[in-house]
Amino acid sequence: MRPSTIEKQKKIIEIATVLFLEQGYRDTSLDQIVQHCGGSKQTLYRYFSSKEGLFKAVLAHNLESLEGVFSFPEHPDHPVDACLVHFGLGYVKRLCSNPVLGLFRIVSADFHQDADITDFFLANGPENQHHHLASYLKSEAVTQQLTIPSANQACTHLLAMLKQNFFYLALLGKSLPDDEQLTLQIRQAVDAFIRIYHPTHIGR
Repeated sequence: MRPSTIEKQKKIIEIATVLFLEQGYRDTSLDQIVQHCGGSKQTLYRYFSSKEGLFKAVLAHNLESLEGVFSFPEHPDHPVDACLVHFGLGYVKRLCSNPVLGLFRIVSADFHQDADITDFFLANGPENQHHHLASYLKSEAVTQQLTIPSANQACTHLLAMLKQNFFYLALLGKSLPDDEQLTLQIRQAVDAFIRIYHPTHIGR
């Protein structure tokens, strides 16, 4: 694919993201998107096949941005607790703000009966995130400090402990605590996770 085509698609996706978040999926038309980005509706169909195909591209583009949060140091000398606090802050902030938060609202409101979109969202969002985090929890950097019988189960535990009720409050329009308070709460969640999977605790 030519670089110019990639840039055009990226521009369309970025404009569509803004419009979907501002107006919702149902109230955003392809004509509006064309009006904002130029070109023609035929171009949109050629690139994305349909409005739903464009929305999938919007989901994939914006959920991919979450992967940067799941970048962990591989060197075993890095303290696990510090890495998880850093990760937890990035994860909660990204999850509880647009575009991810707004797209979650759209999927749950407009596509809760559409298995194709919901499965796509899960595969490119939560399930993919679990894979990255579980890989880190299996790494030498972690296994030298913690005893984790099941990385997948530990991943589920950690994400639930980090999210607390932040995500649900954000869905209702509530703001996250200030950075100092949020860091404190994330650190407390990580400390609890470390205690659960520390070797001295596992044997009890």
